[in-house]
Amino acid sequence: MGTKPTMRTSLCTRRWTAVNESTYGHERSALERIRAAMPDADPWRAWSNFSFATATGRLFEVDLLITAPSGLYLVELKSWRGRLTATESGCWVQTKDSNQQITHGRPLQLTLHKSTALERLLCAAGEYVAVRPVLCLSNDQLQIELPGRERRHTLTVDSLLERLSRPTHNACHRMTRSRVDGIERALASVGIAPPEQLLSAEWPGGEPAPGLSGIA
Repeated sequence: MGTKPTMRTSLCTRRWTAVNESTYGHERSALERIRAAMPDADPWRAWSNFSFATATGRLFEVDLLITAPSGLYLVELKSWRGRLTATESGCWVQTKDSNQQITHGRPLQLTLHKSTALERLLCAAGEYVAVRPVLCLSNDQLQIELPGRERRHTLTVDSLLERLSRPTHNACHRMTRSRVDGIERALASVGIAPPEQLLSAEWPGGEPAPGLSGIA
């Protein structure tokens, strides 16, 4: 197991692009925890709170995209409380401390769809890289009782940081400075923007714009 990055009091901003500031307190808190622990060294780089549009006009919002020694990750952040389980059909159910139950559908599958869509856009821009999906549950008190396969892709903030910093021998996932530079150029090419910018933008004919250059 890799060594977890050392927590630091100063925030790394040179390698962190906040395309937009989150309106959710739990997201801001989780992002600050990750940013405070992110080493100011290659191949670490991050883009937070942005949207992108596919060639068909479908919009996706991304909480965090981060490059690390073990690869390129698309991170979906959730701050649920209580206990998290899954039904036989695969739907996730959150049981709050008050015993109220909330069905969340299949959020890991949506995260996979987002990462696949972004991976295809980056590939079309000439950057052939695997975008690895992760769902990060930022409330450390949440009891996670998910099946094995889904549990492997569902992490806490601490276990996310451990996974990010873990070295990999897989050349498809390994990040280098030149590769991260290529990803940054590809993101600028395909266009990422604050969510409201893409939602308000229109392409000729009234369709959503397939891409906007919006890196902050």
